Amino acid sequence: MMESSALSVSPDVGNALFGEEHAAAFTLIVSGPSGVGKTSICNKVIKGVACVCDLVTTTTRARRKGEVDGVDYHFVSDAEYDAFLEADEFLEHADVHEARYGATKASFATALEGADVVLLEVDVQGARSWQETLGSRCVSIFLLPPSLEELENRLTGRKSEGEASLRMRMENAHAEMALAPTYDYVIVNRELNQAIHDVQSVIVAERSRPDRQVQILDSLGI
Repeated sequence: MMESSALSVSPDVGNALFGEEHAAAFTLIVSGPSGVGKTSICNKVIKGVACVCDLVTTTTRARRKGEVDGVDYHFVSDAEYDAFLEADEFLEHADVHEARYGATKASFATALEGADVVLLEVDVQGARSWQETLGSRCVSIFLLPPSLEELENRLTGRKSEGEASLRMRMENAHAEMALAPTYDYVIVNRELNQAIHDVQSVIVAERSRPDRQVQILDSLGI
């Protein structure tokens, strides 16, 4: 079961969150079923594209081997998470796979200090909230596996899922992939490097949109 919530916002909230100094900036949200390669692709894009920065989100789930607090996620207890909720610190938050995730206002502001494209890996319900919150400042990509069989192989191969968890994630995958047509772009991760290139191509195309090039157009009197 997945539940998501976003702030009640006005149509101009996207521009307000970015501010005048980030007139060409936007958020790139990436979704897809567990095991499709979201984290690997997002990490490579962040490291390989200078204008892209990640948004470190907050979660109550257990830390996996190799994950670093403050880098992969801000890992918190349920009590700490509840305190953030009470203080209205989240731009968006969701319950996913028996854990809770949220993006704080402070983390969003920090991400904008380092780049014009804020990349965020989110579930499908979170994606809907970000699209509603940011409007045209939100670009969305859904990552698909080449097949359900390959998706299950990838989940099994990472050896972090018990039988019950694997079954739950495969069931959720069907529901999540049904929402792929609601995204701006769909990319199939058949091969990791090609998928990374495809995501980078989306960034280049979106940064070239006229409405993100207002400064240069104005300077040329266009």
